[in-house]
Amino acid sequence: MIIVSEDEDESDSSPLLFLRQPVHDSVLNINHDYRYLRMGYYVSAHAETYGVEVTPDCTEIMDAYRNPLLIEKARRYGLPTNGYRLVTKPKDDLSTPVMLLAVNPFTNNSMKIVKSGSKLPGMIKKMSMDSRFPVSLHPVSGEVLEIIQMFGESTNDETSEFTRRFFEIFNIPICKLIVQMDDGDVILNHCEPAMKKEVKWDIVHEKVREIKQSI
Repeated sequence: MIIVSEDEDESDSSPLLFLRQPVHDSVLNINHDYRYLRMGYYVSAHAETYGVEVTPDCTEIMDAYRNPLLIEKARRYGLPTNGYRLVTKPKDDLSTPVMLLAVNPFTNNSMKIVKSGSKLPGMIKKMSMDSRFPVSLHPVSGEVLEIIQMFGESTNDETSEFTRRFFEIFNIPICKLIVQMDDGDVILNHCEPAMKKEVKWDIVHEKVREIKQSI
């Protein structure tokens, strides 16, 4: 297995070097950002062109980073969600408080919580880029948390079992998850890139060593 990572401590290859070489072994792609057409995505796509197994693969990346796909897959595997609605324009039957997430290839870390109904139309117009792209609306019923998931480990102890399950389902080594805590339940709303400084790299290193020893 080739460990490809922007973090040199546990890496066999940097992403830029990896993209310039043929690939003959399976690949573990460790990156804080796997969004479409970003470096993490290119590494997985490059591995797939050579027909080798790669974690995560491009389908897994798209499933996690497109909000409707994320929620539908989570539902299919029994991970708690509280539903969503896609809109491009304000509707009369929309209620607040609500979490808004842009669904387009250009916007990152877009989550907004709107508590006032009077502000909702303007925010939808802005996030939809004047109705060009859908916005995913999620009801807000609990405490909203942003947590970092690293190979199933969490930066929040209350969500450790949830992030373990998330990693089993989605196979994304590192990401930021937006969740709600509601009566002790962890509810999934969104997955997006973690900032590099938010990642606990000591946990990542430990997990990579465990993987190497198991090969």
